[in-house]
Amino acid sequence: MSSLASSPADEPPIQAPGAIFQRFLKHQGLKFTSERAKILDAVLAKEGVFEADALLYEMRQSGQRVSKATIYRTLKHLLDADIISEVLIDAKQAHYRLSIGRSVTSHLVCLETNQIVEVATPELASVAERICREHDFQPENYRFVIYGVSAEAKADDAESSR
Repeated sequence: MSSLASSPADEPPIQAPGAIFQRFLKHQGLKFTSERAKILDAVLAKEGVFEADALLYEMRQSGQRVSKATIYRTLKHLLDADIISEVLIDAKQAHYRLSIGRSVTSHLVCLETNQIVEVATPELASVAERICREHDFQPENYRFVIYGVSAEAKADDAESSR
């Protein structure tokens, strides 16, 4: 059975994602264009959870010319190549995180500010593996998200109530 936990987050992948992505695109009959390479580089530089529109904005702010359609298509290919994963936090906006070479994390989502905090939860990986083993179930992935109100949002509410 494959493990749900991957390598520690402090061990960044070295060039492997680029080779993986190039092979994936080749098998799909697609080319590894300079635009796709720039998007991959931007994704690899991301820490934590990100949104496609935020990635587009950041790339444009840094002077890179990239279209919204190219961002979304490339993110779809990166998902299909298992380089990134979708983090299901809300129904309004897709969120992504680099998954290759990173450990599985859980998320705290503030309902007031939409702040997302990644939390390392290695104990959940062992629980998930035990449950899957007991039920002869082949795991692919799992997610653990807690929705609530952050301390900052509570403090802001207290300030605005005065």
